[in-house]
Amino acid sequence: MAIRLGTEDKKKRLIAGVLVSLALTLIAHTVWVLVGGPSETPPPAPEASLPTATQNRNITSSGHTAVRLESAAQLDPTLHPERMALAENTKYTGTSRNIFSKDSLPPVPAGSAIEKPIASVRTGPVAPAGPPPPPLIDLKFYGFATDQSGRKLVFLLHGDDVFVAGQGDIVDRRYKVLQVESNAVVVEDLAYNNQQSLPLLTN
Repeated sequence: MAIRLGTEDKKKRLIAGVLVSLALTLIAHTVWVLVGGPSETPPPAPEASLPTATQNRNITSSGHTAVRLESAAQLDPTLHPERMALAENTKYTGTSRNIFSKDSLPPVPAGSAIEKPIASVRTGPVAPAGPPPPPLIDLKFYGFATDQSGRKLVFLLHGDDVFVAGQGDIVDRRYKVLQVESNAVVVEDLAYNNQQSLPLLTN
């Protein structure tokens, strides 16, 4: 039992020593980096050489070619008062349109009216023509009478033919007398199912 305890103590001491040495190494490395160790940032990439004026002329095919200055000594720091005054006196003469708003439309000049598009006239479908009206009944009612039984009879003239008919009779195989009155007679044209009232002729 005592031997096992001694063996376990040695293993524990060995593991503790390894952990302590790792911790000391890590702390030492961190302190060395913070104090002034080598930086791990990559070195800056070399700047690409800008093209010269001759190369710029070959690159641009339209417009003015930008000329590259070799040094700042070529810059002209002299002020030009006449150019400054010209720039200050320049007035903006726009159309009062807000160029920063997409909803702003240019104003309409006075006296000009916006022409509205003329819509084409829509022609609806032509209604189909109905059947022609039935012809007028070519009969003339010019008198009436009463037979022995008291039935009313009428005298109808069709061209040169004279017909005597009562209510319900067929005249000239085409016209049926529907109703007999004292001053008119109602006749139906059987060919067209058309009814017409014929007034009594007074002349």
